[in-house]
Amino acid sequence: MNSPLVSVIIPAYNQAEFLPETIQSVLNQTYPHFEIIVVNDASTDNTDEVMARFNDPRIRYLVHEQNQRLSAARNTGIRASKGEILFLLDADDLFHPEKLEAHVRFLQEHPEVGVSYNARFELNHSANTIREMWRPPLTVGLKDLLLAFPFAPSDTVIRRDWAFKAGLFDPAVGTAEDTDFPCRLALAGCKFAGIDRALNYRRYHSGRGRKNLPGRLRDVEQVQAAVFADPRCPQEVREVGRMAIKHHLMVIVSLALIQNETAHAHKYTRELVALDPSVIKGAPCELVDFLLSECIADESEDHEALLKQVFAGLPKELAWLSAQYDWAVARGWLWKGIRAAIWGRDEAALHHFDRALALRPPLDEPLMQLITYHLLGYDTEFGAEAVRRVLQKLTPLLNRIEKRGGDKLQGSYLINRAFDLYRSQEYKKVPSLVMRACRSDPLYFRNRGVLSILLRSLARTAV
Repeated sequence: MNSPLVSVIIPAYNQAEFLPETIQSVLNQTYPHFEIIVVNDASTDNTDEVMARFNDPRIRYLVHEQNQRLSAARNTGIRASKGEILFLLDADDLFHPEKLEAHVRFLQEHPEVGVSYNARFELNHSANTIREMWRPPLTVGLKDLLLAFPFAPSDTVIRRDWAFKAGLFDPAVGTAEDTDFPCRLALAGCKFAGIDRALNYRRYHSGRGRKNLPGRLRDVEQVQAAVFADPRCPQEVREVGRMAIKHHLMVIVSLALIQNETAHAHKYTRELVALDPSVIKGAPCELVDFLLSECIADESEDHEALLKQVFAGLPKELAWLSAQYDWAVARGWLWKGIRAAIWGRDEAALHHFDRALALRPPLDEPLMQLITYHLLGYDTEFGAEAVRRVLQKLTPLLNRIEKRGGDKLQGSYLINRAFDLYRSQEYKKVPSLVMRACRSDPLYFRNRGVLSILLRSLARTAV
């Protein structure tokens, strides 16, 4: 592998507490040919003092005399950089030791790709323990970038020529730079591709809210309008229209409710329901499911109390959604227990499962699919043996919630793994997985798709 110079751009505003660990995560890389550019955006903490402790010649330290905000700080770092490949890194996030090496190799093997990205570990709020993994799709386009956030800044790696071709970050778009810059890259013809490994760690902080929710939404809407107005925007993307704001609006609704901003909560919930009435259909409905995910994001929060506040903050015409409160509380304890078990926080897992057991949440098909998705990601990262150990813990816990619930999960994981291997043409491994899945859940013997891959795999390995 050739060794091009790469540049890691770290904008920093009042992040002195986290900067040493962040910088050290880059210094610990297996790929040696890099420079680090830290841009102090007029911090009021002791960032200068922290940076003075580093004397590594690969680190360059730039200081803004006045605060210019995130986009400008990133641009300062990019313009000062010399690398062919640019790695973005927020000042409180961390890189996996193989992050640089993996992306340099990937981009050398795929010269057509202008932006690469990867899966990431999501850390628990104000802690270094892992809450879960986020695995974005391996290919994304303009529509995906417009609708939501497939990857975060610290996941992102950009070829230098593409960064300048797109015009760098635009300070004029305010807080929507995370939508604007990727969309402008896509409009310019840049191809995006993902690496199916978790290669960085994203921090979250308890007690930090988001200010000026209307301003945030306005920034995103203006960026979306600019994308639709661009003559390079495909018609199929334009047809998304107003629905493009849905995910962003859901986030604003949840923030307003959690932050007790009642007037904003009422306004934006009504806008959301008017935009897509289906978000309040079903039990649980999409809106309640999303609100639950936000209420259990921070393990230090009492999600029961938070959910009570959230339901109480809904507009009066949606007060009937409170009928789903008990479901949300129970599902919250159960999911917190599942993810704690997956990530080795065994004491917390037992506590959460005890709380869930008292409420008897259903182990329905959507939940089984969600757990299976996370186990498959865990398999990709750590291997089948690591998943086996997780299942050894989860199976008896889930069997307490529902008879044979844990066994059904084992079957779901095994059969999905079998289908993945079949699609990868690893036919020799398929039959044993199918048989183990059927032992865990005999209903798979009646599934035509399962029987088909079993017989086809046996036939191909017999040749």
